[in-house]
Amino acid sequence: MKMQMSKTAKFFLYFFLILCTLFVLFPLAYTVSASFKTNMEIASGGANLIPKVFTTDNYKQVWGMSGSTLDSKTTFADYTWNSLKVSVLTVAITVVLTAMSAYCFQRGRFPGKTVLYYFFLATMFIGAGTITVFPVLRITTKIGLNNWWGLALVVSCMGSASNLFLTMGYLKTIPKELDESAKIDGCTFFSTWLRIILPLSIPILGTIALMTFRGSWNNWMLPRLMLASDQTATTLVVAIVNLANNGGSGASQYNLMMAGSMLSMAPMLIMFLIMNETFVEGITQGSVKG
Repeated sequence: MKMQMSKTAKFFLYFFLILCTLFVLFPLAYTVSASFKTNMEIASGGANLIPKVFTTDNYKQVWGMSGSTLDSKTTFADYTWNSLKVSVLTVAITVVLTAMSAYCFQRGRFPGKTVLYYFFLATMFIGAGTITVFPVLRITTKIGLNNWWGLALVVSCMGSASNLFLTMGYLKTIPKELDESAKIDGCTFFSTWLRIILPLSIPILGTIALMTFRGSWNNWMLPRLMLASDQTATTLVVAIVNLANNGGSGASQYNLMMAGSMLSMAPMLIMFLIMNETFVEGITQGSVKG
């Protein structure tokens, strides 16, 4: 028997949801507005969303300037390309390793599988932020991985446990009869994954790709530390944060920071709009069935 909500309950529910939506969207709306304002207007205070003086010079100036206080010819166009390289490589490594490891844990049979799975899954509850930064930096420095592809390798390993959990939950929805039919047709364990399981796992792998891209694109701490010795390899988010004191004498250029923030958010918004259906399908089936 289904319980129906009263009109009063629905009113308060929708009112609460609308309030939450406005609370979340207002900072984004203000960032968009402030990116078209002058720095003087932003510094003078006020939360007005309509600029008194509308200007697009902020975007032109940010795109062609250096995001470092050091003397550098590297521009924000180069920083964007650096972030894109790191994020795409991180997504590729993460998706491939997650798809293969989840298939082995879900369909494979080997000694110690359960113990190894739960041991690996336990790393989800260990904070990988400040706890692991120092040893990671020591290791990457020793073996010469303080570069953009070394950064991609490190970042791709940080969310592997949660990705494995979601993917294994999704694989449970795929009937094992398909594996048996493929085996009868002469497919090996690997070819079954490549020809049958992998194409059916596109929704959850698309979800993982989107979340991984977001995490890598917005990452600040690791790129700031691992790429500190090479200013030309700096990522976009690090360069935007450096804008805080790029105006000289400690002056903050909030207008440039807002414009830079909008430039950094644009790729994520575009990717989410393109992969919206895949993201919802993958995260729903992967979490519920897991």
